[in-house]
Amino acid sequence: MDVVIRGGKLSDSRLISRPLGKYRLCLVGSPDYFKRRGTPSRPEDLSEHACLHYRYPSSGIKAHWPLRYPAQSGNSQSLPVTMICSSLEALLFTVKQGCGIACLPDYSVRTALASGELQTVLETSLKQTDTTFHLLWPSARQMTPKVRVFVDFMTSEFNDLLKTRKK
Repeated sequence: MDVVIRGGKLSDSRLISRPLGKYRLCLVGSPDYFKRRGTPSRPEDLSEHACLHYRYPSSGIKAHWPLRYPAQSGNSQSLPVTMICSSLEALLFTVKQGCGIACLPDYSVRTALASGELQTVLETSLKQTDTTFHLLWPSARQMTPKVRVFVDFMTSEFNDLLKTRKK
């Protein structure tokens, strides 16, 4: 490998890394969906909704929705699984079509939220922790020119993509 992009905490100290930017997850649905099914006002309400999930293609693990539940209901609840998708683009398309509620990164839904095509729900019920994208490459005495150009390019691209999250 020359360079990889990874989101989350880093553990391999043999690699050099450069942070690209931060993002947060949000729960979204289309106005049409909420008109038909109602808008959840608390995490427990999701049991009555079509929940559209993401599965990481590399590991097969279903992504966790970072919901904060009231103390009396325990730390987590089982969410309905209406659909599982291993593509963010397909999941975004499906939620825009009014098929349910999805947990997606803020950068992927920014345009749809601004246009009113999607709306967020349960914002105060989410454990809001930022996740950082990093570029990683093997440690070497000198960075090759192709890696340098790619790192600089990706840093610029991610800066534009995640600019509203930079703080």
